[in-house]
Amino acid sequence: MPTVVFDFDGTIADTLSVVIRIANRFAEHYGYRKIPLSDLPKLREKKPNEVLKHLGISIFKLPIVVRKIRFEMNKEIAHLNTAADLRDTLVKLKESGCVLGILTTNSRENVMEFLKNNNLELFDFVYSGRAVFGKSRLLKKLMKAKTIPHNDPIYVGDEIRDVEAAKKAGIKVIGVSWGYNTKDALQKAHPDHIVEKPEELDEIILNQN
Repeated sequence: MPTVVFDFDGTIADTLSVVIRIANRFAEHYGYRKIPLSDLPKLREKKPNEVLKHLGISIFKLPIVVRKIRFEMNKEIAHLNTAADLRDTLVKLKESGCVLGILTTNSRENVMEFLKNNNLELFDFVYSGRAVFGKSRLLKKLMKAKTIPHNDPIYVGDEIRDVEAAKKAGIKVIGVSWGYNTKDALQKAHPDHIVEKPEELDEIILNQN
């Protein structure tokens, strides 16, 4: 059975509304546009660089804004709701012999507390790191740290950049439509599969050749 690595933000935890609320709080201070709820459907169709252009966040200001939002969000992660009802799917994968992991740029301690609060303590590992040079490098570091064979892992994520990172790292990827990007947006990045419901995950993963 494969190692299944889940993205955290948007895939497991419902962080989208929190990110928007925090981003809007600091918009005036850092000089970018606020995100009205009416813009959300349109933004979910865009790539990260297109979102930044829409909001007016320069590449030079981006690291500062991201650090600030991440710092504020870490205060709330433990108390967030799940993005989808994944428990039954995770239990089935676990009982079938899959190794389950999380790849995140959030604090490992906060993610562990979130899992405890949401009755999702089913993961074999939570790997936390900085994605300064993109998620593909972080994925490769994870595989090396956990001695995961190159052809073994399946990455599950909700963003276009998740799909692109997995493909760049040379591993299989499943996109989920309940997070940051829509199904149509994910399809343009050409993941191996796209699912709209958690129960579709175990059907795909457990039937891998």
